[in-house]
Amino acid sequence: MEYKLKQGVTAYIEPSDKYKTVLIQYKFRTSFGGKTATERSLVKNMLETNSKQYPSQNEMDLKMASLYGATLHTQSQRFGKQHVVTLSLSVVNDKFIGGDDTLLEEAFAFLEEIIFRPNAEDGKFHEKTFMREKENLNNYFESLIEDKSAYARTRLNQVLFEGTDQAYQGIGDAGFLEDITSSSLFECYEEMIGSNQLDILVSGDVAPKRILNILAAQKLSDRKEIEKDVFYLRAKNTEPVTSSEAQDINQGKLFFGFSSPVYYMNDHYFAGLVFDGLFGGFPHSKLFQNVREKESLAYSASSGLDFLRGVMTVGTGIEFDKREQVEKIVLAQLQDMQAGDFSDALIAQTKSMLINHYKQNDDYQGRSLAKQYQDFLIIENPLSQEQWIAGLNAVTKEQIVAVAEKMTLQAIFFLKGEATDE
Repeated sequence: MEYKLKQGVTAYIEPSDKYKTVLIQYKFRTSFGGKTATERSLVKNMLETNSKQYPSQNEMDLKMASLYGATLHTQSQRFGKQHVVTLSLSVVNDKFIGGDDTLLEEAFAFLEEIIFRPNAEDGKFHEKTFMREKENLNNYFESLIEDKSAYARTRLNQVLFEGTDQAYQGIGDAGFLEDITSSSLFECYEEMIGSNQLDILVSGDVAPKRILNILAAQKLSDRKEIEKDVFYLRAKNTEPVTSSEAQDINQGKLFFGFSSPVYYMNDHYFAGLVFDGLFGGFPHSKLFQNVREKESLAYSASSGLDFLRGVMTVGTGIEFDKREQVEKIVLAQLQDMQAGDFSDALIAQTKSMLINHYKQNDDYQGRSLAKQYQDFLIIENPLSQEQWIAGLNAVTKEQIVAVAEKMTLQAIFFLKGEATDE
């Protein structure tokens, strides 16, 4: 259920007796930008580390232990055209502990403390904590190169969205860190909590009235509402862009970026899910079976859809000298999809696996709440499980082919060995 608490402040409460915990999330939403994302990633790290009342990590941990082992998690993510900072607290439902029927109120009070009363004074964050967290974030950025597949995917994203803020990761970029000070970061924090759209999500076996009473006591302020406009429409290249980089590695990473007609819950959405499963999403897919298994040209080969930015990526791990062969066979698999070269039995298998995955997501509180939040932002009337399954089962072979025909190669990135010739 959706409740408007203030201008720009909305609560989404989903009562469910499936879970023994209550999951509380405060989501601060604004327009996406590389500099903004970097600052906000550092802000959420500061809030997660300590607060005015709990000025050390140890004191924070002790408080969470007193809340029957509550767990705190933060996230900084790009959500299409928008950026979302999430602070989550998971706490056991007080129905199951006996004798303490105020645990939920205490949990909200703790989350309110760390969000709205940070370890700061005189218009700046605690300097020692700031310097440590700034260094930690910089170290994290530097460590990203160690995961070669993730690095290649990031570089492909930079090629696909060159010249736009979409080229940056959801956590931002190390290049913006140097100019951030404890006082400038505090200004970013104040803007985030005072001006951002605030979406508060609660999932668990709880009464909405109890949640609303708790939130009413927090005296949340009005702020400018942000449109639920998350889709990014990327301008298509007339010709594919190719880029490469050499590193001291043992296995090449060849990644492809395609423009895609598939956006979340648009007319191509369900057919897009089936297409992706057939093309590279599952072990029975063309990429897995033909590129990896049959031809033994890749150690790994898979595809994935970005439903908020209209992009499909294909990632492969290959021998350096197999680059041309892999490129040809990957594109040949797409051509086969466009020609309808897949059986009804494979369509049925793909639909069955997608339905199983969909049902399994509901078993995980965090995943279920994430899907519900996406629905809240994108579609006015979210589908029930029965409606979703019916929509998927209604997909025809012709619709899958139509999606395949609209996939257009836009970029290729090759992470190669230092002695590799292209």
